[in-house]
Amino acid sequence: MAGKKQDTGTDLKSLVINLFTIFFFFLPIVCYFDRANAWNYVGICGISFVIALIVPPMGWLRPHPYSDFPNNKPYPRRDD
Repeated sequence: MAGKKQDTGTDLKSLVINLFTIFFFFLPIVCYFDRANAWNYVGICGISFVIALIVPPMGWLRPHPYSDFPNNKPYPRRDD
């Protein structure tokens, strides 16, 4: 196993989904404390999820190497 590269889950799609899920998690807390701008925060959260959907590979699935869908495979990493 020493020579085999492992999928680390640090591709762009996974990072974007994780970041915007954190926004979604804190949305109720922020809206509670700043009710005047609550709809702005909801809009930002909605736009962030649209961005997460259009980051390649497009769609709601997180890329992984054993996917049945050829468009859902992670991009190959360059050797350093």
